[in-house]
Amino acid sequence: MKLKGQTAIVTGGGRGIGRAICQSLAGEGANIVIVARTEREIRETARLVEKQGVRALAVKTDIRKEKEVINMVSKAINAFGRIDILVNNAGVAYRKYLVETSTEEYDEIMDTNVKGMFFCTKYALPHLLKRGEGRIINISSGAGKHGIPKLSIYCASKFAVIGFTESVAYETGGGVHVYAVCPASVDTSMYRSLHTDEPVLKPEDVAKKVLELCLPETTLPSGSSVEIYRRPVRIV
Repeated sequence: MKLKGQTAIVTGGGRGIGRAICQSLAGEGANIVIVARTEREIRETARLVEKQGVRALAVKTDIRKEKEVINMVSKAINAFGRIDILVNNAGVAYRKYLVETSTEEYDEIMDTNVKGMFFCTKYALPHLLKRGEGRIINISSGAGKHGIPKLSIYCASKFAVIGFTESVAYETGGGVHVYAVCPASVDTSMYRSLHTDEPVLKPEDVAKKVLELCLPETTLPSGSSVEIYRRPVRIV
């Protein structure tokens, strides 16, 4: 188990990609702090994680609120004494033409996808720097690389994730590596609510890539953005 004894915080960990990431990291021995706004969902993820033989801490948190993020990070340190991995996964989207998008919808997207990432990184990063090593994985999107009609604000937020990733990577240097993961369409409830076409990826495909980036043998330069376009081909 290559992550045994490490602690990972995963936002949006109650379902979909976040839940798959929690399970993937737990499979390599990491203790998991599961963060989301829905108590029932994060407790279910905690149950699944603990079945893998590691410890889990479910912390109901609205990452758009600074005080709640500070409280979450404090609980993680009190429970496990360390933070080694932060996965900024939580995100929201609305599928609308720009002229139909309300200010409230704009604020919800940007506050969750960008400000929430900022808060979590700001308060978790000092603990990684203190140890001199660790991983920060920010979940962007193919929409962070290419503009998509009726997703202008979501695209703007995911482009911001990539710029944030590159900048923080320059700031940290050394043993703390920062990456952005940019998946194509993923089979989640959010994607199904926005689109009618079939997604090309499963949450487990994204989780597998996140796990690869967290392993000690990863040689990809910090600040890199990793795109995932299709499911791995199984050779029988």
